[in-house]
Amino acid sequence: MFPFIAALTQVGGIIIDKIILTRRQVSLRVFVPILFLFLFLFTALLFPLLGKISWDLFQGYYLWLFGAMLVLAVIWNICYYRGVQSEKVYEFELIVMFQPLLTILLATLFLKGERNIHLELAALVAAIFLIVAHYQKSHLEISRGSFYLVLAVVFMSVELILIKILLEVFSPVALYFTRTGILFLFFIFFYSPHFIKVAKQNWLLIAATSFLGTAQMVTKFYGFAELGVVYTSLILILAPILVYIASKVILHERITMRTVVSVTVILGCIIYATIAGR
Repeated sequence: MFPFIAALTQVGGIIIDKIILTRRQVSLRVFVPILFLFLFLFTALLFPLLGKISWDLFQGYYLWLFGAMLVLAVIWNICYYRGVQSEKVYEFELIVMFQPLLTILLATLFLKGERNIHLELAALVAAIFLIVAHYQKSHLEISRGSFYLVLAVVFMSVELILIKILLEVFSPVALYFTRTGILFLFFIFFYSPHFIKVAKQNWLLIAATSFLGTAQMVTKFYGFAELGVVYTSLILILAPILVYIASKVILHERITMRTVVSVTVILGCIIYATIAGR
């Protein structure tokens, strides 16, 4: 259930982010600090009940991984939101959809407990059909925004591998609480935003996407801890295709047979992985 919640909330968050950064034209130096403020506050509500940190964290190995995770998180968040702000939806989707596949590849290579031929096969087939559903040669253009998104995908995927290891000493809520709190402080100093100029409606929109973002990331972390990185990432392959379908519905455009076939195959891969790979 956790990965499905993460996939659905990711869809809603992407749509709201795009509205805030393009239609509402909120600058990144204002949007990102407010976003992380709300992410921290929403997770803080869960911390008293679900937040747990092991003393083993203070071993040098885990502290080094924690510091590396923070550096990666800073880099990919800056790149990601620059890409969201500048790229069109279909170009954004085409690049970001490679993130679950890259995460699965890295998990298979570096996490011994994630090696399962059934999950790997299902993930590979699902990723191929995801690309088939989205790819349109005439739509993809290499731009600065595309470059930022490619960097975001790479650093995000590496960070998720570190997160899986850090979940040995953090509960999912404790890890996300600590991560968002430190990143909020960093972005406050990095961007030096002027909050007084932010319209009330924009505050509400950022709060809404932060709520979805908190639900997405916390459930993703729980999915990593309880179900594994590969299986959770396989479920998250649904998110880009759900964004695509949602954009078609909103714009009243026809959904192609290629998309229908791809969705069917991806769902089949998830069912196969659930039965054969667990």
